[in-house]
Amino acid sequence: MVTDELQQEMESFTCIMYGQARMTSVDTVRVKMMRKMVGADKVLDSKSKVDLERLPPPKVCLIPHVQRANYRVAFYKRADKAIIESPKPHDPGMGWEKTGEEEVLEPVWAIGPILPPSLVEVLAQRAESEEHAALD
Repeated sequence: MVTDELQQEMESFTCIMYGQARMTSVDTVRVKMMRKMVGADKVLDSKSKVDLERLPPPKVCLIPHVQRANYRVAFYKRADKAIIESPKPHDPGMGWEKTGEEEVLEPVWAIGPILPPSLVEVLAQRAESEEHAALD
């Protein structure tokens, strides 16, 4: 099981990977990097040049990713044992869930909303304007 302390350490490490060693919140790093992409004195709108792939994952996505990685590492650490007693991957806090009637094992991608609703609206407007431009 991933402790709160380990989650915070992983979040701080992720901030370091994105060049923000003094920060400890990936969400704060996302905002800072997004402001840099948009421009300090500008407002995010549908014409803003924001490359979401260059941003760190939001905390709601980072946590289940760390949980899945921790689950796999637990198996590797016990690889020398003939019988491994472990929780089920779909148990709470393991980063996986069973979905559908067939109960297919799927990763938990996020434990909450990934983007604020206002940003979703901006991205939808941008996609709509790009679609109209392509038709012209």
